[in-house]
Amino acid sequence: MDRIPPYAGMDRFIGAFDRLVVQPRRGRSRLPAVLLTESGGGFAGRRIVAGLRARLRGDNVMLAPHAYVTPAPEGHDAPHLELFEQITQQLTDSMPRGSGRLKLPGYRLLHAVLSAPRFEGPVERRHRALRDHCYADHRQWSPLSAALWRLGGGDQTSGAGFIELLWNFFSGPLFQQLPCALFGMRATRRILGHGRNRRWYAQWYRQQHGSPPTDFFRSALDLVPRDHDGPDAPDPEQVDRVLMHALLADLDAAARPRRFNPWRRRRSTRFVVLFEELGPADSRTQRFVRELRTASADLGTTSVFVVAAGVRSLAARVPDIEPSDLAHAGAELDLILESGMRTGRPSGMTVPAPAEDEPPDERAAYWLRHQPRLVPPAHRFSPGVEVVSTAGSMALVLVVLAGLFAWRPLDRDDRDDCAGKTFLGTDGTCVGVAEGAKGFGRSKDDQGVRDALKMIEAQNSEVDTATRDKEAAGNGGARPRTVVYLGPLSGGRGAQDPVRGGTLPELRGLALAQARINQLARSSHDRVPLRVLTANAGDRFQDAEKVAQQIAQLARRDTSVVGVVGFGQSRPGTLDAIKVLNKAGIPMVGTSGTAAELLRTGRPYYFQMAPTNARLAQVMAAFMRQARTVAAGPGTAQRIELVADPTDVYSNDLAREFLQSAGRVPTTVWEHTPQDDTGGARVPGAVRGSLATSAPDLARHVCRAVVKTPRTAVVWTARANEFTAFLDEMNRLSGECPRLTVLGGDDVTNSLLQGQHPQRRFPGLALYYIAHGSAPELRRAAGRSAIEAQEFLRAYDRENERHQWGEDMRADGHPVLAWDALRYLSEAVDEARAALGGNEDRLGPSQVQSVLYQGLGGGGFNGATGRVDAAGAAGGGRFTPDKLVFVLSGDGRAKAVCGAMTKTLNPKKWGDRFDCPAA
Repeated sequence: MDRIPPYAGMDRFIGAFDRLVVQPRRGRSRLPAVLLTESGGGFAGRRIVAGLRARLRGDNVMLAPHAYVTPAPEGHDAPHLELFEQITQQLTDSMPRGSGRLKLPGYRLLHAVLSAPRFEGPVERRHRALRDHCYADHRQWSPLSAALWRLGGGDQTSGAGFIELLWNFFSGPLFQQLPCALFGMRATRRILGHGRNRRWYAQWYRQQHGSPPTDFFRSALDLVPRDHDGPDAPDPEQVDRVLMHALLADLDAAARPRRFNPWRRRRSTRFVVLFEELGPADSRTQRFVRELRTASADLGTTSVFVVAAGVRSLAARVPDIEPSDLAHAGAELDLILESGMRTGRPSGMTVPAPAEDEPPDERAAYWLRHQPRLVPPAHRFSPGVEVVSTAGSMALVLVVLAGLFAWRPLDRDDRDDCAGKTFLGTDGTCVGVAEGAKGFGRSKDDQGVRDALKMIEAQNSEVDTATRDKEAAGNGGARPRTVVYLGPLSGGRGAQDPVRGGTLPELRGLALAQARINQLARSSHDRVPLRVLTANAGDRFQDAEKVAQQIAQLARRDTSVVGVVGFGQSRPGTLDAIKVLNKAGIPMVGTSGTAAELLRTGRPYYFQMAPTNARLAQVMAAFMRQARTVAAGPGTAQRIELVADPTDVYSNDLAREFLQSAGRVPTTVWEHTPQDDTGGARVPGAVRGSLATSAPDLARHVCRAVVKTPRTAVVWTARANEFTAFLDEMNRLSGECPRLTVLGGDDVTNSLLQGQHPQRRFPGLALYYIAHGSAPELRRAAGRSAIEAQEFLRAYDRENERHQWGEDMRADGHPVLAWDALRYLSEAVDEARAALGGNEDRLGPSQVQSVLYQGLGGGGFNGATGRVDAAGAAGGGRFTPDKLVFVLSGDGRAKAVCGAMTKTLNPKKWGDRFDCPAA
């Protein structure tokens, strides 16, 4: 048996290879083709590939389906179909015991088309002849079709007796013509119909002819060569492409288990294709592998793993991942195993094969000696036993369901899992509008969300009770009005979203503000008490549009609904929700959303508490120019590495504004999308830069920049959920880059709320970040003038004694933004009621919007986040232009404070050297 030579790093490489081959289906992503490049005529790569084949074969038993392609004889270039047939035959023969026979229907169909003879006559006759030819080929590997054909008389047309002719006359249409017609319909549906990886043929045909095909056999006539040796023969590249797509689609389908097929469920390993000699760039096998790489990326193939040796030269135009040796290649494969491959990453990995005279590595030799072969998942029962057990289990389930249905009362109304008026959302949790904690925060990870919702629910009950008591006693006073909070109260299955996007801090700030507003309303007949409903928009606002439609319907039925607060993330779903509520004429007050697109989309019904990204970027750029922050010695940054997510509205807007404000400081932009993103497209006008496909990739690029220019600072405008992953990777590279300066956008504050401070992940980090609000810092800077900040801190501390919310959240900007947002809307409700002379029946969202549009009568108020300008849309804006902005260090201390603290306090300078930019 071929042995894998114990080259240095071989244990890391083979270990990653084994894990990828047996990786569970649900965790798979596409894989790069591993190309072992040779130099100086060596054959180390060939020995490695031969050892991999032996590793997959085991001792007289196949451990994983694989094909081993040997080089063609000198001067002989394998025909197109021959190379495909060699691979498919080996994959079929190497299927492990108990995994069933490998069927490749799409490939077999295209193979029959490409090997068809020349057809004459009208198109209709030719495409039927092609169908009959393909059906004849289909009968060679389909026992059922062959048996039906023989039952219908076979191919016999003469020499039969009367009885046989009579039987053929009646049975031929039933057992031959009908199955052939059904085969044609099924073939067309398989190639052109809907389903995963089944639209590729229609797309390929449209690229060639400009119009989609309506019938497969009619369109496939273009692939049938009129003369196999003449100039009308099909283009070899097109032949390779169409066969490759068919083969990969079939292999992906063959790796997906069917519910009632135990043989398919045993296909738990990937299909491995090994090339002994790939040869030069223009060789047949290398052209084949290039086509395979392109098709794998197009289809997102996850079931095929390709390793090729003997690569003598590479096509210069094809990008590759380029590890320096086998150990680093194993590390790259381990990273793909953990995080998957993102769209756009190279489809190949070129690894230099070891030198022929390289001495054996003792560690690799020991590892290979103790793990000599692949270990696929074991199955305790045979397929036949599983069939019987599955049938028995299904029968038992049916009996139990029948019993439950007979016991369950037929007049129950709560038939779905989502209580009240909520419904099942995209992320598998309940979304929609609910009363307090009844519909949301059900999992154990959502305890904080559930507690905040219970606080709101309790206050709603108090408002309802007080209103009933007043009506019973005949006392006057304002009737309560309803405000809806819209935010992502869930994070999908298994995700911990109480913190992401500031949702939990906002809920707590909202609950504290509601309690304060209702306390004031109880002591005054001129103030309106507020009820708060919560609306879950789903993870990252994915269901926000549907939930906004539900809010609009609720507002039409319930005249007490006067506005919506929230919109804490600048996401595409947030913009869709704003459009719906804008059309419904419902005033909205944003909390921590900062993208300019929110204001543009929400004109004139959307008002904003947080500063805009343009304002944040001005302060960030000024801080980078003036502050001595760089970890590598005193001084300002000489170079900036800017990290942005081009698929995220918030990140792109902040990055674009920073680039406009940064001036002439040399800046490199890195496009980085988090691995757990939902896969959105680039936002219009997204910033352009170099692609960093993963956190390790980004960390390596940043480290190189810091080594080259020590006075380099990172400006992080992406989301916080990837910031911690980036710091983990920088910590692994701390030997090369022991220190790093980062200035983060306001979303970075979310990483501080998770209880793991960034400096603990990377001790060499000097962190500065932008914050929209900080009640302790505002009180420290403004003193006794910060009355509202002091009121917020007293309310927070009272609840913190009971619930232990924590100091990080006390200093965070999200709770105070929610506090000011509800206070702002409450002021508008009070003024609208006063303008109506206390007429309760006419007080609704249109009157509240009129007050907000004209501007609050007091000209604004001193909020817990600084001065809130209430000029209104009529006054030229729906936000505070000189909104207070903080630059905080990693320990939470203010390094710069810019903007209006109160009506009379608006410093233009901070400390001895920092000049605040003009709003």
